[in-house]
Amino acid sequence: MHRRLDKIVKIKIVIVILLIISGILVFLELRLKPVTRSVASIQAKSFATLAINETTVDILEEMHISSEDLETVTVSSDGVITSISTNTVTVNKLKNLITIRTQNALANIKNKRVDIPLGTLFGGEILNGIGPGIPVHISMSGNVNTDFEEEFETGGINQTVHKLSVKITADITIVMPMTSCSEKVMTTILVGETVIVGNTPGGMIMHDFQEN
Repeated sequence: MHRRLDKIVKIKIVIVILLIISGILVFLELRLKPVTRSVASIQAKSFATLAINETTVDILEEMHISSEDLETVTVSSDGVITSISTNTVTVNKLKNLITIRTQNALANIKNKRVDIPLGTLFGGEILNGIGPGIPVHISMSGNVNTDFEEEFETGGINQTVHKLSVKITADITIVMPMTSCSEKVMTTILVGETVIVGNTPGGMIMHDFQEN
């Protein structure tokens, strides 16, 4: 009889231990995964934005791109700008190069370390940012789309500034331990600027940036 009671007690202890372990695993699943995903996503977007900006700037420097390379300004006999048109070949070459090299730069972000404070993982708002950092390694890949945008801004008395910018949009997939997620990163970089004195010219040809 005594042995049977001991056996029952041991079984109960094992059950309690299994329940505790299961509870811990559920907690880790419900608590750690969302927090890890949130913090890692923020850092990953920062890494991606930096990679996009650095890649684009490097390309512009390598190609020695200036406003004159991207835009053709037509001036009347009396010195008034009558039209501004894009140099399609140069623009498309730049667009394609940025797209390809940016995708490669994102794919090269592998096993990037992100430290998540222990308090952030377990403590919510009260302990957020407190405690030693728990390392999480992330990798990513991205599908990049590059477009050009134009806008006019007032530059002073009787002056208008025409700006040509490259807009890079990356749909990135972030892979980390236990989970993965997708994010969108967008950044815009000014690549050309022309000051127009007088009225804004009506002969703008700035609408077709498709590949040839």
